[in-house]
Amino acid sequence: MRARLSPVPVMIVMVLAGLMAAAAFTQLAISRPWLGLTFAVHESRAIHVVSAPGMDLTAKQVTAIRGNDGQRVAIEAGDLIEEPDTLATYADMRRFFARQSALAGMLRAQSISIEALDGDTLRQMMVSPARMRPIGDLPAAFWVQMLVGLSSFLIGGWVWALRRDDLPARLFALASLGILVFTFPAALYSTRELAIDGGLFRALSVMNHGGALLFGAAMIALLLRYPRSLVPTRWLCAPFVLFGTWWLADSMQLFDGPLVGSQLPTMLEMIGILLAAALQYWRSRRDPRNRAVVRWFGLSVAIGSGAFVFTVIAPSLVGLTPSLPQGYAFTFFLLIHGGIAVGVARYRLFDLDRWAFRILFYMTGAALLIAVDVLLISWVALDRAPAFGLALVLVAFLYLPLRDMIARKLFQRGGEVKARFQDMLAVALADGETERMARWRDLLTRVFQPLNIVPGDSIAQPTVLDDGAALAIPATGVLPPLRLEHAMHGRRLFSSREQTRAGELCAMLDHAIASRLAHEQGVAEERQRITSDMHDNIGVQLLGALHSRDPVRKDELIRDTLADLREIINNSAGERLTLAELMADLRVEIADLLSSAGIGLVWQMDTAAELPPQSVAAMRSILREAVGNALRHAEASTVGIRLCDTLGGLVLTIADDGKGFDPDTAQAGNGLRNMRSRATALHGTLTVSHGAAMGMRGTVIEVRFPLESVAA
Repeated sequence: MRARLSPVPVMIVMVLAGLMAAAAFTQLAISRPWLGLTFAVHESRAIHVVSAPGMDLTAKQVTAIRGNDGQRVAIEAGDLIEEPDTLATYADMRRFFARQSALAGMLRAQSISIEALDGDTLRQMMVSPARMRPIGDLPAAFWVQMLVGLSSFLIGGWVWALRRDDLPARLFALASLGILVFTFPAALYSTRELAIDGGLFRALSVMNHGGALLFGAAMIALLLRYPRSLVPTRWLCAPFVLFGTWWLADSMQLFDGPLVGSQLPTMLEMIGILLAAALQYWRSRRDPRNRAVVRWFGLSVAIGSGAFVFTVIAPSLVGLTPSLPQGYAFTFFLLIHGGIAVGVARYRLFDLDRWAFRILFYMTGAALLIAVDVLLISWVALDRAPAFGLALVLVAFLYLPLRDMIARKLFQRGGEVKARFQDMLAVALADGETERMARWRDLLTRVFQPLNIVPGDSIAQPTVLDDGAALAIPATGVLPPLRLEHAMHGRRLFSSREQTRAGELCAMLDHAIASRLAHEQGVAEERQRITSDMHDNIGVQLLGALHSRDPVRKDELIRDTLADLREIINNSAGERLTLAELMADLRVEIADLLSSAGIGLVWQMDTAAELPPQSVAAMRSILREAVGNALRHAEASTVGIRLCDTLGGLVLTIADDGKGFDPDTAQAGNGLRNMRSRATALHGTLTVSHGAAMGMRGTVIEVRFPLESVAA
């Protein structure tokens, strides 16, 4: 089985790789000879010294550099250009690189002579170049470009580490790598003091062009694949083949010049990115979630790369000077990756969720810890242990609070918040539909903070409507459907995350309402049980006490009635009884009851079954109710009771020789309904008829129920 690393080790490798690349280019930048001068191009196209600590060269025009061997190289304004691909022809580029080699070769000498005009006087000043450039002398533009490249690389690696099998995540990581590949070389050569070796300069320039074209090709392929697949997978290699071939031709200088070789393909890639984003937007017109993803993702890419193209590339194509230095224009690419990070939080881009930010934050903290450690060792010249401790303090007191602040801003959801099951219970247990609806609306307001809540249409589940402008909430229990409009007070759109959260809330509320209904049903059933038991048992016993002429017997019946009343209220389970024990108790009770009214009793029993407690109560209630009815209504002289086993279960028969009644026309009272209910509870049936049974002709009540249901 192929071993697979978890995201954290992969991110650690990405952080280390990015830091090692940054350290390598920083080392390459400071390992150049250093004069300690700051040059700038004057309006007259002459080169002036802006800063020269310890030397009388400030504000003077530098004309040439002389070596100890007498060799002289004149200084030209073109020697300070940031980007050589703005030159008109490849011949101009070759001449530029040759001049860079000549100047860099002279700077490697132990001492050189700088020619400078002081008014109309030409002066020469001997200077001894330092072997290395202090890291503190690297300008802000260098660090900005390094930050852009490293941050983009880490964000791309973060997405890829979490979704390594996902093709869009791989393409995004490849585009992020392209940013690192073109920013790191540009940071080195665009912030040089005066010159670096021409061969190195040319290699860095080729690397810069390749990284830029890699970024554009990967972005085009990504937008052709994500969020919807617009072309077959095999066609995704087309941008890489096209612009890779273009890059090779430019590296071999096969075009007319760098404007066609490097500037034009960058512009074409930008157009391709915009067209792919527009096509994705059109294809997602009926899918609100994908459309929101395209809108956010495409907007981030279009603004970031578009701002760079139109501030740096486009002016160069028409022969104008870019309005913004290239080193600072690279910050536009951070808009792309910053937008992607926010898009992950809002729209779950690449199917990532907020948990993914924990990995990003902690890996960024590790990168800062290492970077601050290195810088403190380099700048402050501390030993390794004190430097690491100071770096740890700086990260703890600066980075971590900033990280928490960003996390709160990034994940803030006005009402996310504390919608737990207790809130659902508060809604479900509210008194009356009006109060329940008010609490439900209040909860939705706290969670989603919509600008408006209006009645909605009937739907099966929460749905994002109008490209995220509204969220439909289905009817829940007895609550009607609702429509939430404009999330977070209009600051953002509803997304699939809100749709999922609404589904969770509705499910919890359904469960809470079902719990309340179950509780109310249980209360009603318990109330019915008490009513039935009191009617069946208490009524019959009090009737017996009323008819009894024996004061002692009357007192016994009243005491039994009180005992039964306590049992009914407490729902006492009692002990398991055999039918023989139950029927023996009932025979004495019923015989006394009937004898007090002058009615005879015929008793037959042929079973040895055992009854559980719930069946004892049901059997007792049925017998008492049936005998009570005969006593009150039948005008009978004899009552017969028979209990026997059959193949289908137990059969209980109660018959009398009274006047009887027609069960089809007589109105059923509470007693008959209670007997039927108790028989049904035992999975049995109860029939009432006028006929002959046990040698008597009158009313016959027969109850049949299976023994397995009684045992259960």
